[in-house]
Amino acid sequence: MPKYGFFESSLSAANAVAAGLEYGQLQACEQGLFWVEYRPADGGRNLLIQRSWEGKTTCLTPADFSVRSGVYEYGGKSWCVAGQQVAFVNAADQQIWLQAGTLHPLQLTQTPDCRYGDLLFDPHFQRILAVQEQATDDPTQPTHRLIAVDSVSGQVTVLASGDDFYASPTLSHDGRRLAWISWDHPHMPWVSTRLNLANINTDGSLTGHRMIAGDSTEEAIQQPRFLQDNALVAITDNSGWWNLYRYLYSEKDIESDLRETGSTGARKRLASKEQRSASEEQRSASERLGSVSAAGVAQPVWSRSNDFGIPQWQLGVSTWDQLDENRWVAGYMQQGEGRLAIGVLAADQHGVTEEKQLASEYHLFRHICCFEGRIYCIASAQDRSPSILEITPNQDDRDSVTVITGGSATELKPSQPRPVSYPVSGETAYGFFYQPERRPGSAGKPPLIVFSHGGPTAATYPVYNPKIQFWTSRGFAVIDLNYRGSSGYGRDYRLRLAGSWGDTDWQDAEAAVDYLAAEGLIDAENVFIRGSSAGGYTTLCALTFSDRFKGGASYYGVSDPLALTRDTHKFESHYLDWLIGDPQIDADLYRQRSPLEHAAQIQCPMIFFQGGRDRVVVPQQTEVMVSALKQQNIPVEYHLYPEEQHGFRQADNQIHSLEAELKFYRRLLT
Repeated sequence: MPKYGFFESSLSAANAVAAGLEYGQLQACEQGLFWVEYRPADGGRNLLIQRSWEGKTTCLTPADFSVRSGVYEYGGKSWCVAGQQVAFVNAADQQIWLQAGTLHPLQLTQTPDCRYGDLLFDPHFQRILAVQEQATDDPTQPTHRLIAVDSVSGQVTVLASGDDFYASPTLSHDGRRLAWISWDHPHMPWVSTRLNLANINTDGSLTGHRMIAGDSTEEAIQQPRFLQDNALVAITDNSGWWNLYRYLYSEKDIESDLRETGSTGARKRLASKEQRSASEEQRSASERLGSVSAAGVAQPVWSRSNDFGIPQWQLGVSTWDQLDENRWVAGYMQQGEGRLAIGVLAADQHGVTEEKQLASEYHLFRHICCFEGRIYCIASAQDRSPSILEITPNQDDRDSVTVITGGSATELKPSQPRPVSYPVSGETAYGFFYQPERRPGSAGKPPLIVFSHGGPTAATYPVYNPKIQFWTSRGFAVIDLNYRGSSGYGRDYRLRLAGSWGDTDWQDAEAAVDYLAAEGLIDAENVFIRGSSAGGYTTLCALTFSDRFKGGASYYGVSDPLALTRDTHKFESHYLDWLIGDPQIDADLYRQRSPLEHAAQIQCPMIFFQGGRDRVVVPQQTEVMVSALKQQNIPVEYHLYPEEQHGFRQADNQIHSLEAELKFYRRLLT
């Protein structure tokens, strides 16, 4: 008689990892369609792929290269078309290289103490614009700037400096203006950012720098883009949802305040912002209306009670584009599920008055771009691997949807995600429940694995995930949580973790177990929890402060949040100030929410997986926790992968960890 959790499955760990091929950084231009392809079976390399408009597909990346940026540790936007060449960041040295066709690349930058990301080609000056990250004497606090690299000499010129972080440089079509996003500690880019604009002089330098919008703890702006008429559009959440706005600004040059050194203005802004109360930070969406600054006025263009944007963990996010003069295309989230739509603008161009849904069989859309009346995107569905789509909108609603690559159907009938919402502490939390197929002769109810995503400001989506199917095909039920603090449900839900990380998230995991048990969907005596990074912290907190779980798996998870404030990288070095509190003033609160401080409360077995080169959660974090549990005679497994960083990329290591985790759970099943 088959027993839940012990079903035989044709989906091996190797198959599940191989199916994890990913696409990203899609761009359409005169030279064709380009994208970056992550291949776990090829040493976890990222390859730049070109598909000509005649249909020929070519891998441009030589065997000893990988296209990946390390800026902010999470990278993104690691290449751009540069005339008849491509410029890319090589993972091994983090330098910008130039490549013509399939010829061997030539190194452009010679700055070993720097990393580069968010590449953009400026054809007017034959240069590459980028975010530069330069090492300092303090390895946790590099300097970030917006720079230009001459595409012939490799000479680097600083365009803007002084702010803590930069992202999303974008050029007007006439080449006369540059817009970008910046922000400062202690904020993250989904809490508070600024939209900047400057004029470009005849020598390529910037002048007339002005802040168009932002500088408020109640507004996070992202994805600025100039339209064909040079109007500036970006996504802002000043209404409580990430919606599209047009920014009106004066054509007149004003005094430049580009800060070449220091960040006095930013520090003054921070002092003012830090005086705001927590209640003001959490004001309801209905009270946050309009967006007016001294330099610009924002007009809503495409308004919905849905998020068009996503948290900018990586550079180069693209969830919208202009299709033609009167139509835009955008992806947005509706109760955790993705939608793709065309928005038709009113005759006065002031707002979208009509929408048309596209590709409804898909449930997540990323890296959206348009070229010559066609839409390109990376789309995910519930029953197949991710696809790169070409969509040709037609007037008769018979849109042409062509799969360029990907979209492989699985031989195994996948478990379908069921959206769930459940009560917790007088609020509502969300997730997706996957029920295993009942096998003939199987009795009882399935054990449950709770998935807790990283971030923690991130989200999980109802799309095909071979690693979830690995578990459901063996008779495990899975609940994939979008705990309070996840994105895709508006700003207020996204900011719900402010001050409550290590409390709210694990309570949502516990409440999910209780909800599914009350519904009769799981075996409440056999429940496990797993997570990576921030999800690993949620896992550890759940095992520390709740009695619902029989065991857990932590992938490079945080065990001591106070230590994390000392050891982690610049991008997240003040994140915990927001998630928990000031490390000095609120040190007791950190100890209260530290699994390491309360390791004696963990009474169930654990398994840990850690990368030896992880700079986000350093190996010592995990090893101290493992040691503490061993001292209590708690059964513990620890697997260290010396060459892995934050997130495992090599196929062999992913396979090993998945198989080890399965054996671990099966030993505990009763």
